[in-house]
Amino acid sequence: MTAREVNFDGLPGLTHHYAGLSFGNEASTRHRYRVSNPQLAAKQGLKKMKALADAGYPQAVIPPQKRPNVPLLRQLGFSGSDEQVWPGWRSRSRICCRR
Repeated sequence: MTAREVNFDGLPGLTHHYAGLSFGNEASTRHRYRVSNPQLAAKQGLKKMKALADAGYPQAVIPPQKRPNVPLLRQLGFSGSDEQVWPGWRSRSRICCRR
């Protein structure tokens, strides 16, 4: 049997922010309350992808997910127009994010 390694990387989108979400991860905890920089995260991801591709590894890029995911927010009970659902979720900081 022959195996081939292929690297799949997701490109961070505009809502990218993982700080504080990984219990026990020092970098995550240290950056918990800092403002994210999705553009820099995307550039860093692309740089890593290029380095692996240059080293000969097949590289696949997964585009950012569409955000906000209004249909999911509606399934969770948020209502109103699309323009009202997103701010309604953001105002529920307990489930959205820590400030």
